[in-house]
Amino acid sequence: MGKTSGAGEAKRRILVVDDEASVRQLCAACIKHALGPAYEISEAADGGQAIAAVEAEKPDLVLLDVKMPDMDGFEVCRRLKSSAKTKDIPVVFLTAFGEEDLVEKGLTLGGDGYVVKPFNAVTLAAQISELLTPTSDRED
Repeated sequence: MGKTSGAGEAKRRILVVDDEASVRQLCAACIKHALGPAYEISEAADGGQAIAAVEAEKPDLVLLDVKMPDMDGFEVCRRLKSSAKTKDIPVVFLTAFGEEDLVEKGLTLGGDGYVVKPFNAVTLAAQISELLTPTSDRED
């Protein structure tokens, strides 16, 4: 039986991928504070862990840093979006790199959002909520 929130709805899973533990912890705290207990947070410290976690956990959304050792976030996103099993999972880049060409690159690779660090918790929460709202509930 899946985990449920107090309202009886299934919890939404978010994978936070960043090579800095403090950033992962801050993201988790912001999400839980802004969005409440209906969200379950898991973490990965690098691109390889991210790919493995997505395949094992099937999160509803991935928050993804760009600059990481071994495999950067752009490559992680490219791999996720090129796989039939993971292509529909929303990816939001969460990075210190806000240059226009990098934002464009992230979105071109299939990223669904791009948030620049230092980030505003309300903005991050709003982007997550928007991406995890069923299409039928959104206004066109």
